[in-house]
Amino acid sequence: MGNLFGSLLSTAGALRVFERGLTTTQNNVVNANTPGYAKQRQTFEAKRYEPDLNIIGGVGAGELTNYRDAFSERNVQRRSSQASVEQQRKASLSSIEALYPIGEGAGIPGSLNKFFNAFSQLTVAPNDAASRQVALDRASDVSFNFRRTANQLIAERGSTQLTLNSSVTAVNEIAGRIRDLNASRRGNSQAASDPGSESKLYAALEELSQYVDFNAIVSPDSGVSVYLGGQSLLVIGDRQYNISADVLDDKVRILNSDGQEITQELSGGKIVGLVDIYNNKLPSYLDNLNTLAASFAQSVNLALSQGVDQNGNPPAQDLFSYDITYGAAYTLRPTDLTTDQLALAATGQPGGNTNAIAIAQLAQDQTTSGQNFSQFYGTIAGTVGRDLANAKSIFGIQGDLLSQAKELRSELQDVSLDEEAAQLIQYQRAYQASAQLFKTINDMTETIMGVLR
Repeated sequence: MGNLFGSLLSTAGALRVFERGLTTTQNNVVNANTPGYAKQRQTFEAKRYEPDLNIIGGVGAGELTNYRDAFSERNVQRRSSQASVEQQRKASLSSIEALYPIGEGAGIPGSLNKFFNAFSQLTVAPNDAASRQVALDRASDVSFNFRRTANQLIAERGSTQLTLNSSVTAVNEIAGRIRDLNASRRGNSQAASDPGSESKLYAALEELSQYVDFNAIVSPDSGVSVYLGGQSLLVIGDRQYNISADVLDDKVRILNSDGQEITQELSGGKIVGLVDIYNNKLPSYLDNLNTLAASFAQSVNLALSQGVDQNGNPPAQDLFSYDITYGAAYTLRPTDLTTDQLALAATGQPGGNTNAIAIAQLAQDQTTSGQNFSQFYGTIAGTVGRDLANAKSIFGIQGDLLSQAKELRSELQDVSLDEEAAQLIQYQRAYQASAQLFKTINDMTETIMGVLR
């Protein structure tokens, strides 16, 4: 009789154990699409079974197994940081490339061609007032296109800084979430092992990896400690150390909570891409544009200064003016030179076209780093295009590596609905069998109790 009661209790315990297995599987299924979630599995342990001693055995609930893989998580974070650098470069350079049109008649090259064509027309009719006005109009067009391109590049730099500031804010916000999760898990063993809390933590770490590279160290006491670039502390336990961004000597910097620069410590994430665009790429493009604008303006002004106007006088002023302090391209403008003041003739030959010919020939003179104006512009545009092509190529490689890392992680720890369905069927059958066994033992017990009565 004692064995029957023991078996009844053992079977009831088995039902509770299988119920835990079903609950765990149910939790996996409903969280299959939850960011950061790793599948859990209820383990079972056989109890001691010695029937001669009336120890009837049974099954007990073991540890709840967490399938999260630390290596694959770190690999995804690292690959995400590396891919995000090139993704940001690609996005920024795609916007910048559009500022350098190379189509016929478009932008700076188009206006340069029209300018020199206007002076070519003046070689035929150097004293035609209408043709002289066209030349002055073309000078205004060239100046406008240089200024517009320079303004657009400067605007891109401002937009890059705004995006960088918002990215820094995002890093601090994510750090705040990690801090709060650490605080809720600290000293609470149940919260520390809670898959819901853990999924939020790892989702936050993966989101953070899109902005910066870091090392995350898990501690049973203080939760997760995050070190930017592996060196600068961002979060430890329930304490957070915000970062910031500022501009010094026309260079953007990333600062830690003590105001110390950590820019060089960072090697991955969106922020690194933005810093590179702001500090390196855009200033380089602007410098090249200023070089072209200054070379063009100087060459034309010098050529005009060597001739005489319609009255036989040297020109009273240059055709172009600019301020090198603020950038030749940004400040390039035509002066108020009038049509009759264009010095198209050689000295001692008023009314001639000698100087008009000289100015028209400037289009082919290799006065800008060994290239003519159109060639140098092509070099500038080509540099932007190559930078963009490189960013796209590297992003393609890094993107593939990130996809592979995510696939590996998915194989190890993501929820498979097919696998969970098989588990559900297995638990269901075990539960049904245990329930039937419980009913049978209960009926036998009642029978014996009836006989005894």
